[in-house]
Amino acid sequence: MADGRIRSITAFRSAVSSHPFVLLLLLTALGGCVQSPEPNHPDQVVTRLVSLLKDPDPVVRRTAALSLGKIADPGVAVALREGLFDPDETVRRYSAWALGNLGEAAIDPAGLVLVQQLNDPAPAVKTAVAQAIGKIGATQGMVELLGEALNEADPATRRAVVQALGWLESPSAYQMLLDALTDEDAGVRQGSVAALGELGDAHALPAIRQRLLKDPDVGVRSEAAFRLGKLGDDSLLPTLQFISAKDEDANVRRWAAWAVTSLTEGSSNTKT
Repeated sequence: MADGRIRSITAFRSAVSSHPFVLLLLLTALGGCVQSPEPNHPDQVVTRLVSLLKDPDPVVRRTAALSLGKIADPGVAVALREGLFDPDETVRRYSAWALGNLGEAAIDPAGLVLVQQLNDPAPAVKTAVAQAIGKIGATQGMVELLGEALNEADPATRRAVVQALGWLESPSAYQMLLDALTDEDAGVRQGSVAALGELGDAHALPAIRQRLLKDPDVGVRSEAAFRLGKLGDDSLLPTLQFISAKDEDANVRRWAAWAVTSLTEGSSNTKT
């Protein structure tokens, strides 16, 4: 119990020291006077910050969300979840970031809502939500919802979904990522290649190889070459050597050449 209190106080002090405006805001909001050398007890500060998430001033709401993320008190998950619906884009982004900082404690109160908020209209919020999902982890129900979100019409939402799946590294996402390799959006295909690479499942190698050989997008082919170099084996060397010499794009050729070197050196190290 004492150790937990020390960690809470340390996190609180770190939050206010790295954001001077937070200190000024809290001194004023808590009714503290200038003569008080530091804000009141951390529990009081957290309570006040939660109330400030509803302040009329978006700058105050942003600061409150950011500060709560720094303190990372698990008890504020529900309040931060409500911040995901704030009319201010930055408040939504900071609320998602703060929820990610809570780790697994945010799964039950906020996990499903985070998945739903991947359809936020702001790209920066989508990315923050995807990162938060990756940091807190996911239930099977969340993974299934992510799979359903891959059918969204908005390509930016689908890109955010595959980002989240990549950060989660959940084996149960394997098939949906495999299916997403044929998405009409190049960003989704590239994200799916990256996510499959993060899973580290060698069964995905033939599908990634096909992206390298057939995908019309330079980014997708470059990602495929990189992932094959990280995950592949000697059997892929002929393909990679061919691409390193013949692909029409210099970046793809460069990544394929890197993959050849990586696999060759890895094979030599294994033999020795």
